[in-house]
This record gives sequence, C-alpha cells and structure tokens, in this order.
Amino acid sequence: MATSYRARPSSTAYHSVSSSMLGKNKRTRRPPLGMMRDLLARLGRMHQFAALRHRGFRLLWIASLLSSTARWADMVVIGWLTLELTDSALMVGIVAAAKMAGYLAAPFMGVVADRMDRRLLLIIAAAVNFAVSALMLVLFVSGWLALWHIIGLALVSSLTWALDNPTRQAFVPDLVNKDDLTNAIALNAVAVEITVVIGPALGGILIPSLGMGGTYGLIAAIYLVDVAVLLMLKDVRHTASEVHESPVRSLVGGVRYVWGNQTVLMLLVIAFLLNLFAAPYRYAFLPLFARYILDAGPAGYGMLTAMAGVGALVAGLWVVSLGNFRHKGRMLVWSSVAWPATLLLFSLSTWYYLSLALVLAAGLTQAVAWTVIATLILSNTTPSMRGRVMGLRAGVVVSLPIGNLLAGGAAEGFGAPLAQGAYAAGALFLMLAIFLRVPRLRRLE
Repeated sequence: MATSYRARPSSTAYHSVSSSMLGKNKRTRRPPLGMMRDLLARLGRMHQFAALRHRGFRLLWIASLLSSTARWADMVVIGWLTLELTDSALMVGIVAAAKMAGYLAAPFMGVVADRMDRRLLLIIAAAVNFAVSALMLVLFVSGWLALWHIIGLALVSSLTWALDNPTRQAFVPDLVNKDDLTNAIALNAVAVEITVVIGPALGGILIPSLGMGGTYGLIAAIYLVDVAVLLMLKDVRHTASEVHESPVRSLVGGVRYVWGNQTVLMLLVIAFLLNLFAAPYRYAFLPLFARYILDAGPAGYGMLTAMAGVGALVAGLWVVSLGNFRHKGRMLVWSSVAWPATLLLFSLSTWYYLSLALVLAAGLTQAVAWTVIATLILSNTTPSMRGRVMGLRAGVVVSLPIGNLLAGGAAEGFGAPLAQGAYAAGALFLMLAIFLRVPRLRRLE
C-alpha cells in the first residue's frame, strides 16, 4: 500500500476582470463582503430576520457561513483523499473518527468559553483551521503527504471544532438583545444547514476540476477570510459571570445535575445512541457507497452529502416556521425512528437517484431530531446550568467518531451495505425500546 500521495496535474482556468466593468462615472465597486453585509442589514429590517440588524451578529453569521462551508468541503475532500490513498474502508473510518475525536474535549471547551474572550477563541480556532488546510496543501503539492499526516491533522482540526462549536453558540447572546435571541439562534442554525448543502457539493465538484491541491488552496483561502471577518468584531460585551470554582468542579456540577434530571439524561442518551449508530452514514458510509455500490465518483459523493444538507435545510426552515409548537415529544419519537428506518432502506439501494432521495429524507429527519432534542434539553434545564448542559450535549458527539471507526471496520469485513444495514437496524431497535420503556418522553412539550 502506498504511503504518500503525489499531486496529479490538473487544469485550472484563469479569468480576468476587465476594468471596463466600472461605469463611466468611475464609481468604485464594493467588495463582495461589504455588499453582503449591506444586504443582511436590509434583511434585518424584516421581522423574520430581526437579529441581522445587529452588526456583530451579521458578522458572526457571515463567519459561520465561511467556516462551516470550509469544514464540510474538507469533510468530503479528506474522505475521498483517504480512499484514493489507501483504498481501505477501515482507513476512511479511522480518518472520519479522527476528524470528530476532539469532541471528547467539548465539555471542557464549554467551560473555557464561559471564562475567556469568545471572540479571541473563535479567531484562534479559525487561524488553526487555516494553518491545517495550508499545511495539507503544502504536503500534497510537494508529494510528501502520507496517511499519518492526514490522521494527525484531522485530530488537530477536530480540537478546533470542539472549541468553536460551544464558543460560537455562547457568543450569540453577546451580540443581540433578549428579544432577538431566538431569531438569532434559528438564523445561525439555518446558516450551518446552508453550508451543509454548499460545502459537500463544492468539495465534490472541485476535486475533478481543480485537483486536490487546488481544492485545499481554496479551503485555506476561505478560512483566511473567516479570520478577517472575525477580526472586524469589536466592542462586543462579554456576559460571562464571575466564577469562584475550578473548571473541573463546574463540570462535575453539570454532570450531577444531568444525572438528577431524568428527562435531560434520557435526551442525552438518545443523542449519544443516534450519533453512534445513525450519524456515521454521512462520514463513514457515503464515500464507500459512492465509489463501490453506486459508482458515482467524487462528484456523486459530494452530491450525496449535499442532499443530506438539503434535507436538513428544509427541516430547519420548517421547524423555525412552526414557532413554539406543541407535542415536541411526538415529533421526537417519529423523527428518531424515521431517521434510522430511512437509512435501513438506503442500505438496500443500488440505484443512484433513489439513494439521493433516501439521503435527502435521512437529512430531513436527522435535522428534526437534533432540533427537537436541543429544544427539549434547554426547556427542561434551569438557566444557571444551560451552558454546562449544552457542553455535555456537545460532548456526547464523542460517540460519532467511535461509530465511524467501528463502521469502517464493519464495512471492511462485511461490506458497506450489510454494515450500514446493521447500524440502521440497531439504531431503530434502540429508539423503539427507549420510547416504549420511557413513555413520558412522548408527552414532552
């Protein structure tokens, strides 16, 4: 098996911009970033986008678009690169696990976000992501890139995302007033779901058009712009409360609270199990299905991942439009059961377009499940404990890299369809068992 990957020649089109596009009045064209800020400011005058009237939140929203687009493009590229380098389903699972392993530190990162300058933490995370992408580019074009480089850099980037996620969520209340907080949280979620569509499709399209080197160059450039946008955030108030106990004691207090709150505990158990058995379809199984079952290539792989994003975006907009809807427990039940059921059907499909439709349905039900779980956790948690509880919510994502690793091994030994089917059947059985065993979950409002 080869231990390094050398750059392949690729054609890159270069386009020039004529100065004649400037009008006779010689007006200076505004940069795209400035035009986007102006557009968001105008949208902020509409009540559906009220949070965008706050300059700080507009900048954070733009930064979220940039960082999440780069992240999802990188997820596709690194999965395909690993497959080309090793031709091993197990190695794809290991790299996908490394990309998520940093979430082990998420609860501690949540404590850090409550105690330090959140703007600075986001800038540090974005700068490290830029450095990782730039190093991948250098290693690839030089022909020195080896599997251990990919795994090591995936671990580093996973730590930056474990820091970025709770910090970004905790930063939102610092940028808007209380009346616009719900709108800001919803808009931030929509921004992420937009990039779940754009990022994978971008990664899949760029691989054949720009090559791996050009693709990583573009990803690094996006992260660099992300740093520049975050640097524009100034004079932001920090609402962290004065803390007199150690970070470890704060974290232990959060764990004890969850253990005594059976509703929140069961919701976290559901999230843990869905991350373990259902969520790996996106990271460990889709590249294998795209290459070996559907014969779709990197562009087809990118479209499969993007379709999951389309479903999630549709679900996010639908849930936002419902407002403070009733019967959240019932929605939790059907979404948590429908998601693995859809994946079970996907494991049986050998037709590309049917697989696209099933992945769309999986993305939709997945997004509904995650949104309802987060809403129910927050509504059943006292305000003084929400930061630590949401840090633990981010921490249960640690089951995802474990699931990715085991999925790669199962696919290597038994084939991707059988492994995906077993994963989906396991998730379906566990969800049904929990809802039958704990019927009060169905009655949550």
